[in-house]
Amino acid sequence: MQNLKFKNIKDIKNIVDATFKSDAPIDFSSMNMFESLKYAVLSSEYYYMEHPNKKLKCKLPSDDVKNLISSFKLQNLEFV
Repeated sequence: MQNLKFKNIKDIKNIVDATFKSDAPIDFSSMNMFESLKYAVLSSEYYYMEHPNKKLKCKLPSDDVKNLISSFKLQNLEFV
């Protein structure tokens, strides 16, 4: 997926909706650690509200970010 640029919450919704239709992962790997953490968690929450029984696939910049996100106990994120 392309480099993501989020300007507001509407951008997150649009990208998550497009991801659901294509089943492609959201690629946060080009973001710094804090941005990727923030947007992955927000995307997960929005995705859960819309599709509670599905998993959101995402690509993160490092295992450190994966470990931080794992501490939030988000059940609908799948790391690729």
